[in-house]
Amino acid sequence: MASLVLQKAHACNLVVRGLTFRAQEVEKDFVFFALKGANADGNNFIAQAIERGACLIVSAQEPAHEYSVPYYQSDDIDRDMADAAYEFYGRPSDDLQMFGITGTKGKTSIAYLLESILMQSGQKTGVFGTVNYRVGGEKICDAPNTTPAALPLFKLLSYMKQQQAKNVVMEVSSHALELQRVRHIWYDVAVFTNLQRDHLDFHQTFENYFNAKRKLFANLADPANPKKDRAAIINLDDPYGQRLADELRGRVRVITYSLGNSAADYCATDITEHLTHTDFCVNGVPAKINLLGRHNVYNALAAWASAAAKGISAEQIVRGLAALSGVPGRMERIDEGQNFFAFVDFAYTDESLQRAFATVEPFKKGKIMLVFGCGGQRDRTKRPLMGKTACSRADFVFLTNDNPRCEDPQQIFNDILVGMEGYSNYQIIPDRAEAIRGALAKAQAGDIVIVAGKGHEDYQLVGTVKRHFSDQETVRRFLKEDKHV
Repeated sequence: MASLVLQKAHACNLVVRGLTFRAQEVEKDFVFFALKGANADGNNFIAQAIERGACLIVSAQEPAHEYSVPYYQSDDIDRDMADAAYEFYGRPSDDLQMFGITGTKGKTSIAYLLESILMQSGQKTGVFGTVNYRVGGEKICDAPNTTPAALPLFKLLSYMKQQQAKNVVMEVSSHALELQRVRHIWYDVAVFTNLQRDHLDFHQTFENYFNAKRKLFANLADPANPKKDRAAIINLDDPYGQRLADELRGRVRVITYSLGNSAADYCATDITEHLTHTDFCVNGVPAKINLLGRHNVYNALAAWASAAAKGISAEQIVRGLAALSGVPGRMERIDEGQNFFAFVDFAYTDESLQRAFATVEPFKKGKIMLVFGCGGQRDRTKRPLMGKTACSRADFVFLTNDNPRCEDPQQIFNDILVGMEGYSNYQIIPDRAEAIRGALAKAQAGDIVIVAGKGHEDYQLVGTVKRHFSDQETVRRFLKEDKHV
C-alpha cells in the first residue's frame, strides 16, 4: 500500500528528508510522528519539532490549534509510520533474505546460533535482537527494543543492505507484531520457539498472546508474500507449536523440530550435558554447542532447521554451531579462578528459572545460591510463581531489586513473597550489588551461584533514572576482591 503520509507530503509540494518520532532528532524537512507512548506523548512536542524544522506533523489526535506546517491526522499511526518508512527507505527488506524468530524464550540464542551458521558459510548477516543490532558481526548500536519501531527498523535495514548483507535475522516480539513494526517485511523463514507465561500485562490472555505470535506466520503464508520457498520452523514439543503447525500445513512448508519425537523433521538425540558445553546428535549427525542446558538444544535445532531450509549443508551447520562461544547473559559463566561456579542468566520468568535450575542441578556438588528480583511495571502474576520456584529449587535465595522502574520496590517484594510463604531459605537485600556480594561470599567450594533476571543488560532502571549496572561486571569485581580467588 502506498504511504498516505508521503502522498500528503507530495500533495503539499514538500521535500521530505527524514522521518522521526523523536522531537530532538528533527531536522529541516523531517516528518514528525507525534506518537503517544506509555511514558511520553509526542503531541506535547509538536511545537519543538516545528521549531527544529519539521515540514509535516502526523498525529492520531485532532490538531490542538493551527500550525505553521501541514498536519495529517492518522486513523492508524502505527500503520502509517510503517508505510512511510518502507517507501522512504527504498523497500530494503524486499532484497534481503529475512529470518524471523518469535516465541517467549529462545529468540536471542537462536539468533546468535543462526548468525554464526550463516556467517561461517560465508554469508554476511545482519541481526536485530534483544542484546544489540549488528551486521557482519559488528555492533551498530544497543537495542532499545527487541524489535525496533518501524522508522529505525527500515533505516537500519537500508544500512544493512548498503553493507552488502545477504541475510537479516530478526527477533520478532509480540509487541512488534501487535504494533505493526514489521509491516511490509516479507519473511523467507519464520521460527516459533514456545509460548510461556509472559507479557500478560500487555496481551491480557494467553490466546491474545498466541494470536500476536501467529501474525508472523500469517505473513509467511500470505499469498502476497513474494519470497520463494518460504518455510515455517516450529517446535513440535510445544502445544502451541503443534497447533500452529496443524494450521499452517498446506499453506506453507512446515519444518518441525523436537527432542526425542521421531515424527519431527529434525530430532535431537544422545544429549550429553556439561557445565561448559552440550553434545548431541541431529538425525544421527554429531554436533556440539558451547551453550548449556537441554533448552539450548532446542535453540540449536531451530537454527539448524532454518539454515537447512535455505540450502546450507549439515557440515556447515555443525561448524557454525560450534563456532559460537556463547550468548551474552544466557547462562554465561563468570570464571575468575574461584572454586565454585558463577553464572549470569536472563531468567525473568518462572519457566526460565526452572530451566536455569534444571541446567545446573545434574552437576550439583554443594549448594545452589540464587540472586533474583522482578521488574517493576510488568506482569505481576508471574512474581509469586518465581518466588516459589526460587525457594523450592535453590538452597538459598537473595531477593533483590531488578529494574523497579517507577513501581514501589516493596510492592514488588510483597508480590514475590506470596510465593515464598512457608520458606525461610531467603534474605531480602534491596541493593542488587550487595545481594550479589552476599551470594558470592556465602559460596563454598563446589557451590553454584546464579544471578538471574538482567542477563546482558548493563543498566538498572530505578524510578525514571537509568544508571549503569552490569551483573557480569559486578560478579567479576567481587570475585577478584574475594578470598576465593
